[in-house]
Amino acid sequence: MSEWLLDPDVTYLNHGAFGALPKVVAEAAAQLRVEMERNPADLLMRRLPDLLDQVRGRLAEFLHADEAGCVFLANATAGTATVIRSLAPDMQPGDEILTTDHRYQAVQVQLQAHANRDGVVPVFAHVPLDLTDPSDVVTAIIERVTRRTRLIVVDSIASASGFVFPVAQIVEAAHERGVPVLVDAAHAPGQIANDLEQLGADFWVGNLHKWVCSPRAAAILSITPQWREKIRPLVPSHLFADGLQPAFDWTGTFDPVNLLAVPAALDFWAGLGWDGVRRRQRELVDAGAAVVAAALGTTTRVDDRFRAAMRIVELPDRLDASRARSIEATLSARYRVEVSLMNLHDRDFVRVCGQVYNEPADYDRLARALPELL
Repeated sequence: MSEWLLDPDVTYLNHGAFGALPKVVAEAAAQLRVEMERNPADLLMRRLPDLLDQVRGRLAEFLHADEAGCVFLANATAGTATVIRSLAPDMQPGDEILTTDHRYQAVQVQLQAHANRDGVVPVFAHVPLDLTDPSDVVTAIIERVTRRTRLIVVDSIASASGFVFPVAQIVEAAHERGVPVLVDAAHAPGQIANDLEQLGADFWVGNLHKWVCSPRAAAILSITPQWREKIRPLVPSHLFADGLQPAFDWTGTFDPVNLLAVPAALDFWAGLGWDGVRRRQRELVDAGAAVVAAALGTTTRVDDRFRAAMRIVELPDRLDASRARSIEATLSARYRVEVSLMNLHDRDFVRVCGQVYNEPADYDRLARALPELL
C-alpha cells in the first residue's frame, strides 16, 4: 500500500471502477505537467506529436498491436461511441448491432441512442453465468447473428460480472459470417495479457487508467487496416483531414499528461513483473471472494475458466437500485470499505477486485460489514 496514493484507512476493493495511482506514476505525471507549463505552446503545438508517437510505440509493443492503427481517447466509452458513430452512415433502419446482456451500461445507452436516431436495432444475447465451456459462450452470441447484423460488440472482461469472454473464438466465428467485431476491452489492458494482432478484432478499445494505472483518463483504440479510412473522432478539429492518428491526436485543447505518463505506469509494472502481478491478483480475489461468499451464504457464480482479477458474489436478497447505492455509501462512510454492487440477470451481486495493494484482511472486513447492511 505504501507505493500507492490510496488512503491507508480505506479498504479499497473497487480497483475496477477507476483504477488507482502508484506514487511513482503520480510523480512522473507531476513532472510532465511542470514541463508542459513551462512552455505550453511549445509542448502542445510542436512537441506533442512526437511525444504521443513515443507513447503509442510503447503501447503497441505492450499490446502486440499494429502501431499504425492505434489512436488515443479519454476512455473506452468514447471508443465504443466513436466506432458506432463512424459506422452509422452505412447502416439502414432495421439493421442490427449485437451485444450481450453483460454489456457495460454506457454501451447500452449508446446503442439505444443509435436506435432512436437511425432505427438500428440493438440485440442482446443472453450469456448465462454458469457456463463452463468457452464454445457455449460463442454459441450463445453467434446464434443471434442474422443477415441484418452489422456489428458485434463484445466485452473482453465484463464490468458487471468480471466474466472473461473468449474473444478470439468470438472474433473468428463472427468473421466467418462476415460480421465485424468491436471488443470493449475497458478492463483488459494490464488485467490480462493481450495480443491484438493475433486476435484480429476489427476494433479494440481499452482503458489505461484502470489496470495499467496511468493517470485518468486515458484509453487506446486499435483499428485494423480495412477500417482506418472509416473511423474518425467524434469531434472534428484542425487535423481532421490529415489522417487517422493526427485526427485523433488533436480534437481540441486537452491535457496530454495522462497519456504521456503511461510509460511510467508500464515501467512500474515491468519492475514488479506482469506474470507475478496477475498471479497475485487472482490469488487474492479467489480467496477473498470465497470469504465473502461464505459470510453471505451464497456463491461466486462465475466458473474458474472465465475469471481474472474481478469477482461477483451473489447477495442473498434482491435490492432495488436506491438501496444498493445506499449500501455502497454506508460501506464507504461507516466501514471505510469501497466496493460496487451490481445487478445482472435479475440477481444482485457485490463485485470485489484483487490488486497488489490488497491483502486478505481487506476481504475479511467486507465479509464482516456487508451482512450487517443486508
